[in-house]
Amino acid sequence: MRKSLSCALGLLAAASSCCFAQGSEDFHRDNVTVGVGPAIPVGNSSNYLSTAPLVTVGYGYRFNRWFQADAGLDFAFGAANNQNGEISDFGTVQGGDHEFMIPLGGRVYVPTRFSRIETSVGAGAAYLHYSETVASNGFVQNNCYSCTSRGGWGGYGLANVSYFLDSNRNLRVGTTLQYIVGRTNGEPVGDVPGLRTTDHWLNIAFEFGLSF
Repeated sequence: MRKSLSCALGLLAAASSCCFAQGSEDFHRDNVTVGVGPAIPVGNSSNYLSTAPLVTVGYGYRFNRWFQADAGLDFAFGAANNQNGEISDFGTVQGGDHEFMIPLGGRVYVPTRFSRIETSVGAGAAYLHYSETVASNGFVQNNCYSCTSRGGWGGYGLANVSYFLDSNRNLRVGTTLQYIVGRTNGEPVGDVPGLRTTDHWLNIAFEFGLSF
């Protein structure tokens, strides 16, 4: 009886170790993504913001199979349609504008039956910062003396689908749909009025990722 019990416990321990090893190998801790796509203002925000090119960079640290902490930078340019002449080191020049969105939060991975397909949903806080800009002249910095800026905090939610290009799940391509809502306040930036506004963004990023 004791021998049978010892054998059973031994088999259970071996099976548990095997399952733990497999579970620890089916994900990577560090996840880096870069993406491009459109930043689309929605709702009343479309009265003073327009769809603009978007570049995204993100980093996620995965605690286990289910949870990951995220930090990123979404960078849109030209959404405020700044047509003002800006005073700079090189005189009065045509102005531009940049819109930064910095999401800080986490995500939950949703299991699928396909080994190379991964899905997740996430949420968190987001900081928004808009600013007028001027173009630099080659390698010489061009300071702007009339450019304005504004910013504020909000939140975001996202959904992601990724496809791994290799069996080790190191390289992947995917799409992230992100909805950001934030209140910004400060000086007028392009067509954005100098009032407190609630801004809504729908960002779509087509991404390439590296997991290690």
